[in-house]
Amino acid sequence: MNRRTFNHLAGLAGMGAFLGRRAVSAAIPTQPQRKPEPDGRGFGNRYLLGAAYYPEWWPSSEWEIDFREMRELGINTVRMGEFAWAIFEPAPEKFSFDWMDRALDVMSRNGISAILATPTASVPPWLYQLHPDVLTGNDIGPYTYGGRKGYNTNSPNYLAASARITHALAGHYGDHPSVIGWQLDNEPGYPPQAYDPVSEKAFQIWLKNRYGTLDELNRVWNGAFWSNEYSDWSQIHFPRNSAEGGWQPAISLDYRRFYSDSFLNHLRRQAEILHANSANQFVFTNWPAPTWSVDVFAAAEFLDATAWDNYVSAPGVSRFQRQYTASFLGDFCRCAGPSQRFFCAEQNAYVPSNAPPEGLRLQAYGDFAHGAHGQLFFEWRRPLAGNEEHRPSFIKGFDGKINPDKPVLQQICKELGLLGPLLAGATTRSDIALLYDYANEWAQGYGGVGDRTPRYNGELQSFYTGLKVLAHNIDVVPLTAEYSQYKLIVASNLRLIDDATIARLEQFVAGGGTLVLNYRAATQNPDNSMRRTLAPGDFTNIAGVKAEAILDLFEYNDQIGNLDAALQNGLGIQFAGSQSVFKPRTAIESLTLHGAEVLATVRGGGPMDGGPAVTRNRQGKGWVFYVGCDSTDDEFYEAVARAVAAACGLTPLIDAPYGVEVTSRQDATRTYYFFLNLTTTAHESIELPRAMDDLIGGRSGVTHISLESLDVALLASPA
Repeated sequence: MNRRTFNHLAGLAGMGAFLGRRAVSAAIPTQPQRKPEPDGRGFGNRYLLGAAYYPEWWPSSEWEIDFREMRELGINTVRMGEFAWAIFEPAPEKFSFDWMDRALDVMSRNGISAILATPTASVPPWLYQLHPDVLTGNDIGPYTYGGRKGYNTNSPNYLAASARITHALAGHYGDHPSVIGWQLDNEPGYPPQAYDPVSEKAFQIWLKNRYGTLDELNRVWNGAFWSNEYSDWSQIHFPRNSAEGGWQPAISLDYRRFYSDSFLNHLRRQAEILHANSANQFVFTNWPAPTWSVDVFAAAEFLDATAWDNYVSAPGVSRFQRQYTASFLGDFCRCAGPSQRFFCAEQNAYVPSNAPPEGLRLQAYGDFAHGAHGQLFFEWRRPLAGNEEHRPSFIKGFDGKINPDKPVLQQICKELGLLGPLLAGATTRSDIALLYDYANEWAQGYGGVGDRTPRYNGELQSFYTGLKVLAHNIDVVPLTAEYSQYKLIVASNLRLIDDATIARLEQFVAGGGTLVLNYRAATQNPDNSMRRTLAPGDFTNIAGVKAEAILDLFEYNDQIGNLDAALQNGLGIQFAGSQSVFKPRTAIESLTLHGAEVLATVRGGGPMDGGPAVTRNRQGKGWVFYVGCDSTDDEFYEAVARAVAAACGLTPLIDAPYGVEVTSRQDATRTYYFFLNLTTTAHESIELPRAMDDLIGGRSGVTHISLESLDVALLASPA
C-alpha cells in the first residue's frame, strides 16, 4: 500500500494526522513526487486578474453595481466564499446555496469567472457548540469561539464536517460553467500550534508510526537527558509550560513534522473530494507564505497550482532590496507548483499615501516576471464592521468610489490582460538553485516551537537577495531536486543533513558545479541531533576549511550579558581588495584552512583578527565556497555572489543598472526579458545586447530602453 493510499484511508477515519514515517536514513529520491497535471484543469491562456469579494456582506441590490465596476476596471476573476460556512450550512446538513447562485449569475453576466473556496478556515458556531474539540489551542490554553482559524485538523469531528461541506459545495458547483477553480481553506497552517488533548493523542500515534518502538524514540530523543525516558506512549505530552527546558530540539522538530502532516492530510482530503466531483476546475490553496509552516513541496502531490498572498511593503518607501522578498517567494511557489503554475491569491490594491502609486504596477509585474499566471487583489470592498474594517488594502471605498489609484489598477488590468496570454506557455529556466529544506527551517527558523531567532528563512533570503545582482533567474528547490541542471547551488544553513544528500552534493561539485555552504554546515542529523564533527562536517574535504570554534553573538549576549559595545562594534568582515567592512549579525566561525584560499577576513575580534571568514576551494571541476559568518548588510551577500559568479563563469541575462531586477521566461519561439526598476532613480538609454521587441511600448527592433522611477519593461527576442 503506497503512502497516499494509506493516508487517504486513514483520513476517511479521521486519523490522517496521526500518521508518521519511521526515522530512517534511506537515500532521498532525486525528484520530488508530483501529481501529474490533469487534463482540462489548467488555467488556459487567460491571465487571472481579480479581487476577493464577499457577496454575503452586501445587499444583493449592490452586486450589480460591484460586478459592473469590476468589469469596467478589467477584472476577470473573483474569489468568494472562504469564510461563509455558517451561511452555506446554517445548521448541520442543512445547506443554502441560493444566495451564491444569484451572485454567480450577476457575476457571469458581466463576463467574470469565479474561484470558490472551501469555507473551512472558520467554523460555524453550531459546530463548535456540538463539538468543542473542532478548535485546538495554544500555550495559553484552549481556543474559545469568536475569531477565525484555530481549527483542529486532528479532530475527527472537524474532518468529518469539513468533508461534508466540501462534498456539498462540489456537488452543487462542480460543473458550474462560471466556476473555474477552488481554493482549499484560507492561509492554512498558521499559527503552527495545535495544543489540545485530541492533537496530543494524535501526536502520540504519529510518533508510534514514525519510530515503531519507544526504545527507538528514546534513542533519537536522548531520553537519558534529564531522565526523559518514556515507557508508554501515553506519557508523551506537549511541554507547553514546563518548569525549565520545555521543547527540546528533537521533540520540537517532530512536532513540526507532525503538524505539517496533519494539515496536508486535511487539505488532501478536500482536494480529492473536489477532483472527484469536478472536471474543468483547478484546485489550489493560498499559502500565507510558502515558508511559514506546512511543507508546500509535498502539497504539489494533490494541488493543480500553488498560490501565496503577497503583502510585501510598497516600493519606494524602504530599501529596494525589500522587494526581493516577493521575488524569492514567487520563485519558491513557481518551483513548488506543478508545471511551474502559481499565482498570487491576495495582493495589495492600495499603497500608503507616502508611497508612489506606480509601485502597484511594479509589484504586479514582479509577480508576472517570476512566472505568475495571475493575481487577485485584496479586496474589492472592506467590511462595514469586523476585524478588517480598518484594513488599508481595498479597491472600492466606503464612499462608493474606486480608490485614488484607479488609473494604475486600470493600466495593470489592461496590460497584463493582453500580455498574460502571450506568455501563458512560457517557463523559467534557471542555472542557479537555492536549496530550501523544511526540516532545517523547522529546526532553526521562522515560527517554530521554542525558536528565539528566525535565522533560517532570514539567511536564505539574504543569500537570494545577494544573488540578484547577477541578473539571473533563481530556482528555490527542495533537497530532492535534480542538481545536474544547475551551475550553482546555494545550500544556506544546511545543518540537518543525511549522508545521501552529502554524497549528491559532492557529486555535483565533482561534475563541475559550484556549491556555497555557510556556518555550521553539516553539523546535525535529520533528527536534530548533533553529528560528531565540526563544521562543515563531511564537507570539510571538498570545502578545504574547518571551523575550530564559533563566536555566536546572539547566544553570547543572551546567555552571558551584553558584549562590550566597543568590541562588538569593532567586529567586521572585509573582502580582499575592498575598503568596505561588513557587520556580522549573529555568528563568526574561527576557521582553519585545509587547502582553501581566503576571500574575506575577520576584522577585530582579538585572536580572530585577520582570520578567514569567506573561502573558496577548487574541487575537481567545481568550486566550494564557505561563508563562515552572516551579516546585517545586503552588500556582504552581493560581494559573495560576485565572487561566486567570477569563479563559475556566470554572466548576466542582460546587463542592467544596480537596483534593476532582470528575469526571463521562454517558450518555443521567444525569450522574454523583464526589467523591473525597483528604485526611484530613472535610468536613460540602457543598452541591449541585440535588437528586441518592446512588448509594452509596442515597438520593434529596439536597441536601448529607458526606465522611469519604479518603471518596468518587457522585451522579446527569438529563442
